[in-house]
Amino acid sequence: MPRQVDVLSKTVQQTNIWLDEVTQLLETDDKETAYQALRAVLMCVRDRIGVDNAAHLAAQLPVLIRGVFYDGFHPAAEPSKERSREAFLARIQGAVTHLSVDSEKAAKAVLEVMARHMDPHEIAKVASMFPAEFRDLWPDSARLH
Repeated sequence: MPRQVDVLSKTVQQTNIWLDEVTQLLETDDKETAYQALRAVLMCVRDRIGVDNAAHLAAQLPVLIRGVFYDGFHPAAEPSKERSREAFLARIQGAVTHLSVDSEKAAKAVLEVMARHMDPHEIAKVASMFPAEFRDLWPDSARLH
């Protein structure tokens, strides 16, 4: 049997952990649903925080999830400017071809998993970039630092 590359094995394992946790928080058995939620929320967070902040956040993501984060990224584009909860959630709903779960539930699940696995100070910094009206999509732990 060929020897596996450790970094790839580790990122597959980490990605599966993230997907399992998102799946559980979404109260579904469908990993495809979890993947679509993860993808949509990551892309909307990325587009909201700007290029430099996105690069700092991406550096902490598992390699495979970092690829999802950067999928379709246009660094020259201005950050998105949603000021209302409804606009941000609508953006999540429209970010993927088929998001079969409520966008608020998807946002809360993905942001919770991010907060569990990433540096708390980085997560708090990113959460603070969101308008107060929808900062509560982040878990309490992200808003306390």
